[in-house]
Amino acid sequence: MKKKREYRLKLKRGKIFSFFKKVIGLFKRKPRIINLSGEELKDKAIYLSNHAGAGGPLSYELYFPKRITNWGAHEMTEGYRSRWKYLYHVFYRQKLHWSKFRAFIVASLFAPISILCYRAIGLIPTYTDARFHSTVKSSCRILDENSALLIFPEDSSKGYIEPPVSFYQGFVAMSKLYKKMRNEDVPVYNCYYSAKARSLVVSKPIFVNQMLDDGMTIENITDEALRINHELYENYVLTSLEERKNRKIKNDKAA
Repeated sequence: MKKKREYRLKLKRGKIFSFFKKVIGLFKRKPRIINLSGEELKDKAIYLSNHAGAGGPLSYELYFPKRITNWGAHEMTEGYRSRWKYLYHVFYRQKLHWSKFRAFIVASLFAPISILCYRAIGLIPTYTDARFHSTVKSSCRILDENSALLIFPEDSSKGYIEPPVSFYQGFVAMSKLYKKMRNEDVPVYNCYYSAKARSLVVSKPIFVNQMLDDGMTIENITDEALRINHELYENYVLTSLEERKNRKIKNDKAA
């Protein structure tokens, strides 16, 4: 049996990867970042966000004002066959609803180099079984370095729906376990990214363990996080899209 690769902390980006980020940044528009927290965002925190298709994680890597490390599908940190199958069957076909031909071509092109990208950003593999303890262990190392985790908790099994239909509970488990091991209740910020609205909105933080102490259940907290996410979408993303639409109509009439 092939020995599992040990997780390597990647708090700094290499020169080559940083160069490619700058090149990509020339073609990808920077979103307007709206901070609703009322203070500077914390370095040591958990950030939740909608995935926003293929562009969401890339936008966070390019433009988010804090150093972050993503949670991601464990298949994308494994061998070529695992990466290709996940990209083709799950990410492109199931989640993005691409055609078979398009999914096959892009998966075949990206699968060979994807491992280099994910190692460069220190992607933390996630699991739905007992191996989740390794996700927690790696995540604790990130938080211990006064750095942040970025988690995409939405259920995207039927695609990336705006706003997300439901959230998984992994971020609650992570917060609970970090409090148990380090006696610290790290802030959890909710974010919403929209390429169409060219906006990335960040909410005030919640504190999971305080909410548990106040009598809320894991399900209550997960639902509350989803409610906040929807609120960001409705109050800021939709408003921004409506403003852009009205400006376009006004400009078209003026022309």
